[in-house]
Amino acid sequence: MIATLVADHVRWRHSRREQDRDTLRITFTEYLAALSTARDAFAGMEPSSDRVGKGHVAIGHHGVYAAQQQLELVAQRTLIDKAGHATLSVLDFHDTVAVGHASDSSEYVHAWRAARQARSALIEEMRIALRRA
Repeated sequence: MIATLVADHVRWRHSRREQDRDTLRITFTEYLAALSTARDAFAGMEPSSDRVGKGHVAIGHHGVYAAQQQLELVAQRTLIDKAGHATLSVLDFHDTVAVGHASDSSEYVHAWRAARQARSALIEEMRIALRRA
């Protein structure tokens, strides 16, 4: 009987770990999708001085803040910090486009690369978290 209880407990722990990993994977995917959607939308927007400094409103419309709040519920601090950095880099990209920098300008390229690098660093942290889970 004890062996059965131990085996059941081991199966339960394994199942729970799998559920936790699935929750992380889904949450990570939703955040990355929202962030990419916002960045891609910003890449195609027309310059407008009215939009400068208002990227936080636009990024909210793409669900980034909602997805980031879900991350805050399930992820560790280092990952949350990298997600915050990725969000800020997309906000910087928004402002770069809003002020009128063309896609071939050094400012645009720099902001685009910064957003991609922040996203890449975040993805690496997500992979580490998934391996730990």
